[in-house]
Amino acid sequence: MEGKKKAAIFLMVMGENFTAQVFRHLDDREIKVLGEEMAAIKKIDSRTISVVMDEFSKEMGDGSMGLSGRDFLQKTMPKAFDTKKADELLGDLLSKGNEKSFEKLSNYNPIVLANLLMTEHPQTIALILVNMKHQTAAEIIKALPEHLQGEVIIRIADLDDVPSEIIEEIHEVVDEMISDMGNETHATQGGIEAAAEILNNLDNQTENNIFDKIESVREELADEIRQKMFVFADLVSLDDRSIRALLKEISNDELILALKTSSEDLTQKIFNNISQRAAEMMKEDMEVMGPVKLKDVEQAQLNIVKAARRLEEEGKIVLGGKGGDEVLV
Repeated sequence: MEGKKKAAIFLMVMGENFTAQVFRHLDDREIKVLGEEMAAIKKIDSRTISVVMDEFSKEMGDGSMGLSGRDFLQKTMPKAFDTKKADELLGDLLSKGNEKSFEKLSNYNPIVLANLLMTEHPQTIALILVNMKHQTAAEIIKALPEHLQGEVIIRIADLDDVPSEIIEEIHEVVDEMISDMGNETHATQGGIEAAAEILNNLDNQTENNIFDKIESVREELADEIRQKMFVFADLVSLDDRSIRALLKEISNDELILALKTSSEDLTQKIFNNISQRAAEMMKEDMEVMGPVKLKDVEQAQLNIVKAARRLEEEGKIVLGGKGGDEVLV
C-alpha cells in the first residue's frame, strides 16, 4: 500500500476536526494528493485499518467506516478553508474521480454495457450516456432494444440541470456496473445538441428507426434534433476553403466510396476543389467501381463527417447543421 493512501486512511480514521487541522499546514498540491486518495475510498475494512494503525482496530467495532471518502471530504474541507476555496478544491477533486469512473465504463464492450443498462429506467440510461464519449454512447444506443432507443434519445434531448440527489443515484448505478463486470460527477447537461451528437455517430438504419420513434410522440423535438445534426449531405453547404481543408484529411479511396450515393451537387462541389486531372482520375475510378455494400459507403461517409467535426473543433472550418445555424455571411 502506498504511503499517500495510508496517510489518507489515517486522516479519515482520526476524524474531520483532526484532518482539518492537518490540512491547514499543507499546500494545495499535498491536499489534492491526499484528497484524490480519499475520494477513491468507498469503505475501509478492518484489515486495512489494522495495517495502517493497528492500535485503532479494536476500537473500530466491525472495522469499517460507514462514511465514504466523498462525504468525508465534503465535511472536512469547509472546516479547513473558507467556502470559496473549499468549493474549488472539492470541485477539482470530485470531478477527477468522475472522469475516471466514466473512462473505466467506456472501456467495456458497448454490447455488454447495453445489456446491463437495458434493465435501468430510460432516464437513468440517458444520464449515464451523456457523460460518455458520443461515439461510445452511440454504440450503446445501437445495441439497446429498439423500443428503448428513441425513448432514451428523447430523454437526452430533454435533459437540462439535474438535481444533485439524482446524480448521486446515477453514481451508484455506475459504480455497481463497474464492480459487477468501480464515481461521481457534477450534473452534466444533455439537451438537443447532446442527442444530435450521439445520433451523428449512428448508422442510417438505426438513426432512422430512432427518428421514427421520436416523431411518433414528439414531432417538434425530432425537427429540433435534426436541425442540430450535421450529416454527409450537408458538406455541400461548406465554402470552398473548408472543402479543401477537409480533403487534406481524408484518403481518395474513402472519398470515392463515400461519393457512391452522394448527390450530384456534392460530387461536383468536391470536383471543383481538386485539380482537373485529379477529378478526371476520380471519375474514372468511380465508373469502374463495382457494387459495394451500403454499410461500407455509410461508414466512409461517417468517417468524413467525423473528420469535418474534428476540424471544426480545431477552429479550421465552420459547420452549419441542417438548420443552417452557423452559416457565414
